[in-house]
Amino acid sequence: MTPIEGQLFEDCTQLFIEGKLRLEPAFLKTYRYWGGHTYDAPVDGVLGNDFRRIEVYFYPDAVKADSVTYSVRGRSKVKKNVCDFSGEVRIKKIYHVFEHDADSPDYYKIIADYSLKEDSTQNGSGVFHGIMGAYGYVTNDAPEVIKLDNTDQDGDGYMNRSYVGTWQSYKNPATVKRCMWGDNRLPFRFDFDIGAGEIVINPRYSSPEWDDFLQWEDLDVVEPESGDSRATYKNPWW
Repeated sequence: MTPIEGQLFEDCTQLFIEGKLRLEPAFLKTYRYWGGHTYDAPVDGVLGNDFRRIEVYFYPDAVKADSVTYSVRGRSKVKKNVCDFSGEVRIKKIYHVFEHDADSPDYYKIIADYSLKEDSTQNGSGVFHGIMGAYGYVTNDAPEVIKLDNTDQDGDGYMNRSYVGTWQSYKNPATVKRCMWGDNRLPFRFDFDIGAGEIVINPRYSSPEWDDFLQWEDLDVVEPESGDSRATYKNPWW
């Protein structure tokens, strides 16, 4: 995520700290986009060396606790096990990358640390730690507000708001597993995702949960009414 040599960019972190630049209110809120509609839903990721499916949901009520820290809460799900979590997403760097190309508009890179603690009284709970990377943009009518860059969310290879780190068990602290989730594709696919344009799961890691994901069998959705771009799950676990 850090700009590379040859890129023209501006470090805007101080502007963010001073409140002259901010993230849109729903920047950290999870959702799914499918069939032209936005769904209030969790996003998917992988847990452990066997790439077990994990679903992660952030509620929309993120609160800015200080100049760089957001207090967040949500839920995680692995198989049928659901845990509540709360924690922090702490902004480390914000870069404005200048493209100067009509076909490649300017964009922002947001880099943050996160620490999310699941409820220790719940089964299979632990702590998530890692780094989050996201892409955003601003508009002329609101140049101080960074919006989530989801303009290519239905395109091949789209990824955003990627959380990359570990999960550590409360019960067995020596148990630390790799854990990643985000919008659509993951930044590190190892041999798990073998697809070129879209997600294709290596057969060696197949499971009922991933089969449901690929076949959209767990997308039990109430279609939006005419004129409404949002849809909802019939029986959400979050």
